[in-house]
Amino acid sequence: MSELKAFRAQSSGKPLKEILEQFTAEAIERFPHLKGQLLVVDMNEYEAFSCWDIDEKKTGLTPVDAMTYIFAHPNVVAMKDDKNARSCAFFDNQKNLNIILYNDHVDESQFSNISEQTEKNILYILDHELAHLAINNGLSADGSLHAKVVAESVADAYALIRQYQRYGVNHSSYSDYVDTFGRSHALIWGDEAHFTNFVMEEITKRKNLIDFKNLDPQQTSELAWRFAAEYAPSSVIIESLNKTFEPVKKAFAESQEAGVKTLINIAVDPDSDYYAFKFASRWLKRYLVGDRLLFPTLQLPQEYLDAASKKLKERKFKLAQEDILFNIPIVSPKRPTNTVPKRVV
Repeated sequence: MSELKAFRAQSSGKPLKEILEQFTAEAIERFPHLKGQLLVVDMNEYEAFSCWDIDEKKTGLTPVDAMTYIFAHPNVVAMKDDKNARSCAFFDNQKNLNIILYNDHVDESQFSNISEQTEKNILYILDHELAHLAINNGLSADGSLHAKVVAESVADAYALIRQYQRYGVNHSSYSDYVDTFGRSHALIWGDEAHFTNFVMEEITKRKNLIDFKNLDPQQTSELAWRFAAEYAPSSVIIESLNKTFEPVKKAFAESQEAGVKTLINIAVDPDSDYYAFKFASRWLKRYLVGDRLLFPTLQLPQEYLDAASKKLKERKFKLAQEDILFNIPIVSPKRPTNTVPKRVV
């Protein structure tokens, strides 16, 4: 296959602008209450989408005014000056606007022909930010840690469900946005609000049970909310995890090897509680299961890693069997009694 054919094979063929235009139109179709009040701004090419659909009665802005207003907005100006700022969504009370700022870097060489993986990442981020604006409790209600975690869980749940709807449940591509590995690192290094691992895992566990293709927009939003409400961890659990994994943080500061070994010790410790094991096992997965190429500098003996992987698999099987009763004494199932009727003479 020629280099050109290989490039086309991994490209969606769409320009960045077209992807954003289609997403914005689809967002309004899925959430009609946003019509006339939604703006999506691409900070890569510095362009706003749906300005010409702004409703003057709802916002007090004409389409031309909306264009001027958004590019002078303090949040947009600040993000333009800080290319490390992540994409975000917010409600502008002054003009009743729902605003998404897309600021994740896209290589300039891809602007006219986005790769398939990049498009998946773009849509995941946009779906995540849209959920913040469109679904109840998508924006933190009171600023508490739990409210923030629920809001991020709603957004991640919705974005993951939309990925399954767009690409199917068996699409395989590594992404920091979809995989919970990055979320694990983020929690330990201070990003508590984005700890959505448990919610994402529960959706993934059921991915072959849910008929994603036949979910309508309302059902999709409701399902995202259900998973977030049911499985988003409380602030008490997050604080406990931070305390339990403080030694891991210190060990990683010494070296990657020390961090992984400390993480393994917690994962295989019979006394590790339910939440600590769930967290550790998800974090370790990328180090131990088929992803060693992502960590070529990890200098630990393969025999040691294989032994850790075996122990981890055994404990994960135990977790799957016992669930919330993990490491709790349970009653052994009774053996069935002999129910063969006595022979009548």
